Amino acid sequence: MDRKLLLGIDVGTTGLKAVLCDADGTIMAQAAQEYPTAFPHPNWAEQDPRDWWLAACAVLPRVLSAARCDPRAIAGIGVSGQAPDLVPVDQAGEAVGPAMIWLDRRSEPQCGWLREHVGGEMVAATNGCRIDPYNLAPKLLWFQEHRPEVYRSTHAILQANGYLIGRLTGALAMDVTNGPLTLFFDSRRLCYSEALAGAMRIDLERMPRLAGSAEVVGEVTPEAAAATGLAAGTPVVAGACDGAAAALETGVMCAGEAVDMIGQSTVVSLCSSEPYLGQELISLIHPVPGRYLVLGALVASGGSLRWFRDQLGEVERLAAQNLGVDPFELLSQEAASSPPGANGLVFLPYMFGERSPIWDSAARGVFFGLSLATKKADMVRAIMEGAAFGLRHNLEVAARAGFVANSLRCVGGGARSAVWNQIKADVLQMPVHLPRAASGAAQGDAMMAGVGTGVYRSFEEAVARVVAIGREFAPSEALRPRYDALYRVYLDLYPALRGLYKDLAAAMAA
Repeated sequence: MDRKLLLGIDVGTTGLKAVLCDADGTIMAQAAQEYPTAFPHPNWAEQDPRDWWLAACAVLPRVLSAARCDPRAIAGIGVSGQAPDLVPVDQAGEAVGPAMIWLDRRSEPQCGWLREHVGGEMVAATNGCRIDPYNLAPKLLWFQEHRPEVYRSTHAILQANGYLIGRLTGALAMDVTNGPLTLFFDSRRLCYSEALAGAMRIDLERMPRLAGSAEVVGEVTPEAAAATGLAAGTPVVAGACDGAAAALETGVMCAGEAVDMIGQSTVVSLCSSEPYLGQELISLIHPVPGRYLVLGALVASGGSLRWFRDQLGEVERLAAQNLGVDPFELLSQEAASSPPGANGLVFLPYMFGERSPIWDSAARGVFFGLSLATKKADMVRAIMEGAAFGLRHNLEVAARAGFVANSLRCVGGGARSAVWNQIKADVLQMPVHLPRAASGAAQGDAMMAGVGTGVYRSFEEAVARVVAIGREFAPSEALRPRYDALYRVYLDLYPALRGLYKDLAAAMAA
């Protein structure tokens, strides 16, 4: 049988998505399934890894059925995922506890210890990235301290995509793109840093082996085949974290090219020829050897809009149900009815603390400028503009470090909103391009599988065959003065509130 189909799977924050495509990137079928996140205490965020596997077992048969595909025609499988997570597994790859996902910020005390005993400068010089609860090392120190019995039963610490790969193949590995998110990685040599791990008191014996994104790490087992409908023996590559996969599937391979992936969070990935070894932004390894990614990441840009839908958007939810449309489309229509600047309303999207570039677990969301004239449409538009201001903030910090974006592509659920895309173009004063077909990460996974199994001779061939740019959103020069002025207000709000955020956190802890 001619094995030329490729399967990509993304283990996202809110759900799992699978995409089946041919070698030219034509999507034959796709499906998704949501799963819950638990917030058992303030700043905690957990998921049950078994929910990821159950979602895969539900989604993959639907994809195969919709495509009317013989699973033996699939040449390879790639998997990406939310990151960084802490997924503890036993020797068989079974989870021995809940996953501490990237949203989890309980490890602030461990960050304090790392800053005192290791130092941010040492970490940045070798690994890049900031000592922050977002990353794996402080999560792992918390796990060792507060779950010692579970830690002793842990054979390996995996990422979300690594867990799913383990369930599919029995192989335990971590792709190199996730390396810098550990905080104990050598971003130049592409290996774990024994010096950093030793200083952090982290046992590298519990870390899985590292693999290139297109490296075949295993094959689908008969047990996994029976559960998912896949063919036993299908090769599975190591894959990537979701931001790196999104960069590949949009063709971001040259220095200066950037992609904004917006779902629960905003992650802007800027391609570079050198690793980022600073503390304000996030360092990643590109799936393409010899290339790197500089990331800016907001925690809850799309999550803020989802919060609004769930808490204040009952009318839109009911109308969407009756009309058979997505409630987010109705919210986008409302945002379009509010003028640029949302009638003087500015939103800080810090709904669950914030990552780059402010790195503050205590930060919280703010509507600034509410008045009796404020309408619901203004609030929706302000949320979209606040996310765009956060995106601009990260790109400006990257530019000051020498990593300048010269183009922007958008993928993910938020990219379906034409209003939001236009807002980004106007706020950034930069054209925004949409790929003709992009899943947010899963198609990038399929491309990695194609390279790893020889369907493509190189990543360059994969991009040339798959990636095509569709619609462009051009910035409005007339809106530059208004958005520049509002952006300055946005920038000034956080420093003015920083102390009050800490006071609020202390008051709630009293």
